[in-house]
Amino acid sequence: MEIKSRRQPPSCRAWRRRGSAATVASAQYGNAFMKVSEAVNSRRSMRVFKTDPVPKADIEWIIENATRAASNGNLQPWQLYVTTGKARQRLSAAILKSMDDGDAGPGGEYDVYPKEFTPVYDARRKLVGKQLYTLLGVPRGDTAGMQKQFRKNFEFFGAPVGMILCVERRMGGGQWIDSGIFLDQLMLLAREKGLHTCPQAAFSRFPHVLRRELKIPEDQVVICGLALGYADPDDVPNNLITGRAPLKDFVRWFSE
Repeated sequence: MEIKSRRQPPSCRAWRRRGSAATVASAQYGNAFMKVSEAVNSRRSMRVFKTDPVPKADIEWIIENATRAASNGNLQPWQLYVTTGKARQRLSAAILKSMDDGDAGPGGEYDVYPKEFTPVYDARRKLVGKQLYTLLGVPRGDTAGMQKQFRKNFEFFGAPVGMILCVERRMGGGQWIDSGIFLDQLMLLAREKGLHTCPQAAFSRFPHVLRRELKIPEDQVVICGLALGYADPDDVPNNLITGRAPLKDFVRWFSE
């Protein structure tokens, strides 16, 4: 089953038609077939990953190239924690245990969403939630089903690589923007290696567990997690391609 979004870029639709063959081809280092637009339009948040391990050399290549991200004053403010193998499993288990024990800790250290939504943003948020849970077969009001899906966040949706992105508490809004640019670079570079990702703000809810498990200092704020691994785009939970607003909704042109 596939939920159609209102609008998909032509390159995104073409990528889906090419399927796994394009994914395999793009995994080759420096593959000429991987255009920037293909990386952008084939990137989406995957929620089912294969257990196949990702070569450490590929992870390092992605991170090293992502450091070319623009940052104001070249501060390069991002801090990244990378977990694989037993360390990733241990981190996931620790967060899930915290949830089961009712240990919510201090909670997130920043607002993932605005305190109040205007109608347009509220409608977008509700639509993607409806699309996702319809795709997963979780009916509205099924609290247990939604909670079960939410918990999968903390297992990085089965991805073999789990990253945690942080920024120093002293940094300003500009450095949060820089860190977001770095995050986007990670996700796009992953596509060149035939890998997929899922950025996960859910991890910001458990900074106390992350600090304990990953030795994250108090002067850093947890921004989000990032699942990294191989994924089958045709796996049902991965079918969701969210819509995008037309340019007229957010672009203002000036020529004179």
